[in-house]
Amino acid sequence: MFTNSRIGVLILVGVLGHVMALFWYLVDRQHFRLTSKRIYDMPFSKGQLRREALNSLHTPLHAVFLAGALALGAFRNTTWLSFFLTLFGTAAWAEIWHYGSHRLFHLRPLFWIHEEHHKSHLNSPLTAVSFSFLEKFIFDIGIIGLLMLVDRVVSLNFFGATGWFIAYLIVNSYGHANFEIRSPAFLTFPGKYVASTVYHSLHHSRFINNYGLGTRFLDGLFGTEWPDYEDVYRRVTIQLSPLTKLSEKVGPAKG
Repeated sequence: MFTNSRIGVLILVGVLGHVMALFWYLVDRQHFRLTSKRIYDMPFSKGQLRREALNSLHTPLHAVFLAGALALGAFRNTTWLSFFLTLFGTAAWAEIWHYGSHRLFHLRPLFWIHEEHHKSHLNSPLTAVSFSFLEKFIFDIGIIGLLMLVDRVVSLNFFGATGWFIAYLIVNSYGHANFEIRSPAFLTFPGKYVASTVYHSLHHSRFINNYGLGTRFLDGLFGTEWPDYEDVYRRVTIQLSPLTKLSEKVGPAKG
């Protein structure tokens, strides 16, 4: 069922990724203090931002799938309980789906699906909306498709599902920046469990490991986290000393 509020939310999730990417790009361009904790002291590759902008044209695909789910009569539950169950259930499944599909995309026979996103070795906020059409299709249909299947058994909440997408689009934009906005204390809590911008930057610059979407749980479980991640984080946020090479590794700080 399409109501004014649901249509408004669909429009929001359709444009939010671009709005947030543009916001953080402009913040970075203005050299605000918030961007002072640089991760890499390196320039973007030639043509990177233009390529990422062109790739972003199909990024709102998730809004199309969510609209299709509504048209098919899905997500009709409107209780607060269903909102929170759908929100947290979507978050848990998205983390699992992203990790599993991400690991598969790094296998040689499937890497062509993921290659466009990985052309950005140094992240920019626009990297967050730069994917091949097929990768974006797989990511979205894997999340929304399962929610629709569950909805046939247990009625789910539209605003709970879209609430996760809104949070994801907000966090993902600065999660692909070349600066860290979090403090050194983040590593104590919740950073022991939640990923950071530095965390994902290492995945892009070094190509493997740190596959998680928003948490460190599955990387820790399957041994795919970079061992020096926390040392890199401390160097960036405490020493304010960015890395100078994509392959640079960092040892424990002395003293």
